[in-house]
Amino acid sequence: MSSSNSVPTAERMLEEQNEPSSSDEDEESLFLPQAKEVFAQRRKPVVIPQFPESFPITEINSDKDIEDSLTDEEDLLSNEETSETAKATTESSEEEQEDEEEMQNQGESIEQLAAGREEKEDDDIIVAICNAAKPQEKTKPPDLRTSLNCMVTDISFHPNEELIAMSDIEGEITCYKYGNEENELLHKLNHHKKSCRALTFNHDGALLFSASKDKSVVITDTETMKVTQSFFKAHSSPIYSLLCMDANIWASGDDDGVVKVWDKRRSVQKPVAEFKEMDEFVSSMITDAGSRLLICTSGEGTLTAFNTRRKKMEGQSEVYPSEMNCAGLVRQETKVIAGLGNGNMYIFDWKAFGYHSDAFGDHPSAINCMLPIMDNIVITGCDDGKIRAISLFPHRFLGVVGHHKFPIERLDISTCGHYIASTSHDGRVRFWNISYFENPDLKLMESTTKKSVRNKKRSLRKEKLGFQLPSSKRRNKGDFFAGFAEPDPEPEAGPAEEVENESESEVDTESSSDSD
Repeated sequence: MSSSNSVPTAERMLEEQNEPSSSDEDEESLFLPQAKEVFAQRRKPVVIPQFPESFPITEINSDKDIEDSLTDEEDLLSNEETSETAKATTESSEEEQEDEEEMQNQGESIEQLAAGREEKEDDDIIVAICNAAKPQEKTKPPDLRTSLNCMVTDISFHPNEELIAMSDIEGEITCYKYGNEENELLHKLNHHKKSCRALTFNHDGALLFSASKDKSVVITDTETMKVTQSFFKAHSSPIYSLLCMDANIWASGDDDGVVKVWDKRRSVQKPVAEFKEMDEFVSSMITDAGSRLLICTSGEGTLTAFNTRRKKMEGQSEVYPSEMNCAGLVRQETKVIAGLGNGNMYIFDWKAFGYHSDAFGDHPSAINCMLPIMDNIVITGCDDGKIRAISLFPHRFLGVVGHHKFPIERLDISTCGHYIASTSHDGRVRFWNISYFENPDLKLMESTTKKSVRNKKRSLRKEKLGFQLPSSKRRNKGDFFAGFAEPDPEPEAGPAEEVENESESEVDTESSSDSD
């Protein structure tokens, strides 16, 4: 039953597909007439052109003629293309030449403008760079080194000539003639077996005194460089300091605190006076112009004054918490200033050595040596390797004069007063030109930056400790931009402003009179 029913259904479906539907016939009957009308309207008759009888008509009879005509047309096209490319290349080359000429002209015009601008205006940056590139004039002698590259223990300038003597830890003494261009070695002396700790010229420079760790003192004639006197057992312990008080009197101090005063005119090698008032090494000795008092500083932290004529102690300070390493006279020899190992500086009144009258304690490290260069300016050498200038009354740092990599041990000033020399553990003697202190127009410590009110004291102290003076090779941070920022000039008051000011003053006078 199922198979018989399925066959007629399939046949019936095929018949239905083959038979045209009534809907298709209706669409054809509606569409075909309209389409024929449209195509009939759009179809146009072909118009054959009629040529005159005289017009030549060439008939192409073969395929060869057609090929020849095509090749001729291709040749014409290729010739046209080559001519067009040639024209394009020539035009592009001409354009490139014109661009190059324009660039050259622009470069020449830019160079001309730059040259004119340089002639008219001096650019500060270019001038600064050119000045830095130029070789600078030498303003100080070159550095000195020992022959064995060992530590320099002491230095001393000749009081009348351009000579400097230096001693080292090996006991060798060398004398140089210094100058801005070069230094000339004059003499070498080997009087001492051990380290030469102290070295000084006398007041006229005729004699050179040297003291050693081997407890001996040698006096040398500077003209002949021959030994005039030798004190082989001047002290019972190694000598630490030495001082020429006048033409004939000199003093020495040792590691045990013993101070001896000598007279070179005596035939017997015995001291004129001997003092034992200190328990530690005698670090430094100074005296006044009349050589009446001998001021000594000690490693125990005391300052002691001896009267060499009366042969007694004049006074002694209390014991301070750190060793006293150096001392100097300031304020027309009315004040004694002492430097300590903790960075403090104490000022004593003359002939009042019991307790200090003033103090200055802003050094960041120990003060090893001190050199007064003016009545109120002192140079200090510290453990941090910096040489600083300090102004007294009022007390303030002026800046850094120079620097070493290692602690500063000795300082001395030349006879002309323009140079100071410094020694350190690096075996080098360096010179510093300090003639700028004599310039009254020089303004030191001009602050170029604004400081906050909260940290003003701390920032100013840090700036003063690191401020570089002209003698130092290092430069300050604000030096490069210091010349750029200039204050604008105040505009002058015009006539209108003057009239307004006059009217305001009149109003003020009237109001005051009304109030009266």
